[in-house]
Amino acid sequence: MKTKRVSMYGVALVTALFTSSAFVASAATPTVSNVTAKQRYPWNGMVDITCTVSGINGTTNGLEFSVAAVNSGNVHNVSQFWVVKNGTNSTDRKVHTNGTYHLVWDSKADFDNQICSNMVMRVNIAVFHDKVQLWENGPYWATTNIGADNPEDYGYYFWWGDTVGYKRVNDAWVASDGSSSNYSFRANNTPTYNKSIATLQSEGWITAGSVLTHAHDAAHIHWGGNWRMPTEQELSDLSSNCDWTWATRNGVNGYVVKGTGAYASASIFLPCAGYGNGTSLNNANAGSEGDYWSSVPYSDRSYAWSLGFKSSYHSTNGHYFRNYGQSVRPVQGFTE
Repeated sequence: MKTKRVSMYGVALVTALFTSSAFVASAATPTVSNVTAKQRYPWNGMVDITCTVSGINGTTNGLEFSVAAVNSGNVHNVSQFWVVKNGTNSTDRKVHTNGTYHLVWDSKADFDNQICSNMVMRVNIAVFHDKVQLWENGPYWATTNIGADNPEDYGYYFWWGDTVGYKRVNDAWVASDGSSSNYSFRANNTPTYNKSIATLQSEGWITAGSVLTHAHDAAHIHWGGNWRMPTEQELSDLSSNCDWTWATRNGVNGYVVKGTGAYASASIFLPCAGYGNGTSLNNANAGSEGDYWSSVPYSDRSYAWSLGFKSSYHSTNGHYFRNYGQSVRPVQGFTE
């Protein structure tokens, strides 16, 4: 990674050599580059940092800045910094669009009057995912599927318990990690198929509470943090607690699912992605049916709970074969 040396002015907290660098805190496409940093003159404790962000795609997911100061090999995660938005210092460090950004670091607030030399500033970016709450005491719902840039994108398809995910490319299932270019959603490719709840627990697929463990939760593996797959109850509550309106967005059929009462201004869009079966995407249902996994197995050895919908209905059902490739809409908070 290239580092760029910049001039420093004045005396105080940061002296001598001052460099700046940038690196991405995830394997995402977006990058940060052209980082420069300069003390203000006359010195008032502030350091102005500029950088260029590129590669953001989609309308809901973006990047969140973090900054670290490295002094003689010691890394200090900077807390007192702001992103300048519309000429004002903002505590909102999230950005949705590409461009040049101005960050302001209050180094005195972070370092007090400590004298540092050979200082290196690092601007880190991590992908974040927008979320909304749709009812009181309910979880926060992501506004996109895993593997999707926009709300109407289908995203990845997963068998129940899968954390790789597959996308439809040239009429074939291609693994998100490049491990397979012609996958088939079949029972013999599904390690969770034909296993009892007791066996799933003993093999570490599910917890004592009968939900997928973090290691087998696609939302947690792909997005990290406290993102997780919804439970069957949460999908059932989504179906019964919200207003569902059949709609078409950018040519994609699905439902606008809107909160009620105090949450009526919040909504998500669930596209009709259909489901994977064998080497095929169920073309009769893609565009007219949506199928979304929960983290909960059904009592029968071959099934798991899922949310299914068409223009005429939306409901949860336990009779979805675990080998089917279905969408995952992550949630955060509350029920674990």
